[in-house]
Amino acid sequence: MLKFLGRGSAFTDTQNCAYFEQDGALVLLDCPMSAFHALRRHGIPQKQIFVLVTHTHSDHVGGIPMLIHFARYIADAMVTVVAPSVEVAEDLQYLIERLDGCDPTAYAMITADALHAAWFVGAVPVRHIPALAGRCFGYRLCVNGTNVLYTGDAAELEPFLPYLHNGAYLYTEIANFDSGVHMYIDTVLPELRRLTAEGVHIYLMHLDDEPALAEKMKGVGIDFAPLFSENAGL
Repeated sequence: MLKFLGRGSAFTDTQNCAYFEQDGALVLLDCPMSAFHALRRHGIPQKQIFVLVTHTHSDHVGGIPMLIHFARYIADAMVTVVAPSVEVAEDLQYLIERLDGCDPTAYAMITADALHAAWFVGAVPVRHIPALAGRCFGYRLCVNGTNVLYTGDAAELEPFLPYLHNGAYLYTEIANFDSGVHMYIDTVLPELRRLTAEGVHIYLMHLDDEPALAEKMKGVGIDFAPLFSENAGL
C-alpha cells in the first residue's frame, strides 16, 4: 500500500517518510531531508507532487524547501504542500519563503480542507508535544480504494480507532523508549494485537530502536513499514 523512503525517528539515519502514487501524482507524507536526497538520487518522473504535512518538526519538513527548488529547476515538476490547518500553513509558508527563499510561484500551498483528490479523506488531530499543541495531525486516505490511516507523530492511538475496521491499513508510529510524546510499544501493543485480530493490517514506522522493537514484535503478526529500494525504484 504505502512505501517508505525512511522509517526512522529523528535521530536515525533516514527519517520517516511514506509515499504512494495515484492518478499520475507522487504523494509524500512529510519530507525530511533524508527523503529529499533519496528522491534526488532516484529522480522524480511525476510532474505533480503533493506533500501532506503532519507537523513542523524538522525531521518531517526539513526537505520540503529543497524539494521545491529541485522540482522547479531540475525535475520540471510542481509541488503542492498540503497543510493540515491554516495555522500550520502559515508556519510552513514562513519556512519555505522567508527562511529558505523559495519562489512563491514554484509551489502551491493549500490546507487539507481545500484538497479535493480521490485519494484524500481528511486530517486527524493528534496529541504529540505540548509546544505544538493543536498543530499535529495524522491523515485518513483512500489509496487505490483502500482505507488507510496514517498517524504521523502521535502519543496515542485513540483518534484513529473509529476509522479502523476489517481490511483497513494502519501505519502507526511506535517507540521502544517511553517519552510520553510517542506511542510506547509496551502500552500500545495490546491494542495493536486486538486490531490485528479484527482484520486491520498494521505497519510500524518512526522507529527509535528497530532491533529492540523487532524483538518485542516477534510472533505478533505486525510488520515494519516497507522500505523503498534504490534498485527497484519508486
